[in-house]
Amino acid sequence: METAKETFELRRKKAREVERRLVKAFSPAFPRPGERRDIIHELIHAVLSQNTSRRNYNLAYQCLMDAFPSVEELAAAPVAAIERAIRPGGLSRQKSGALKAILAQIRDDRGGYDLEFIRDMKVPAARDYLTALPGVGPKTASVVLMFADARKVLPVDTHVLRTSRRIGLIDEGTGAAAAQGELERLVPPARRPSMHLGLVQLGREICKARGPAHEICPVNMLCDHYQRGRA
Repeated sequence: METAKETFELRRKKAREVERRLVKAFSPAFPRPGERRDIIHELIHAVLSQNTSRRNYNLAYQCLMDAFPSVEELAAAPVAAIERAIRPGGLSRQKSGALKAILAQIRDDRGGYDLEFIRDMKVPAARDYLTALPGVGPKTASVVLMFADARKVLPVDTHVLRTSRRIGLIDEGTGAAAAQGELERLVPPARRPSMHLGLVQLGREICKARGPAHEICPVNMLCDHYQRGRA
């Protein structure tokens, strides 16, 4: 029977090969850097991205910025007006309330809406600050740090959680919060953003919740779920 250390080493080696294959297969489809957003706008964007498609949350963000060009205008807007603006992104009632609550807490904490001070914080402290905001979980916090400040973190959304469980990088019962820590231990800092993007793309296109397309998966020979099915 493998020891915990042996299991970790096997998973670490598997993670290295999985990341290599995902980059080869999907890197042309990875999001390309656009106009650099400040941290507060990246946080707003990340909240809108929860539980919806990339197309929908990008549309919701653009509609929101068209309606409320400044954070101050957004914070002062009635929640019903925010809800109308972000309706194309889905879950508009919950997200509009979350945005109002987040901005109110930041204003109370900081006297304004500037979160650029987070760039001077170490990752654990930055995560702690962000996850103390209403409706901001570990995934949203890590997305903000990765995209707004190029931090070497590995956000775990539903796609990353599903694919990393099936591949066998983490145990089947591992939750999202624990998975982030486990995957970051397996993947070197420099490779974490590409691993995140690769697993997200894998989950969206091939390793779907229902009917995964095993035969065209670039990591099927490394995947525990696929190998069990073949056996």
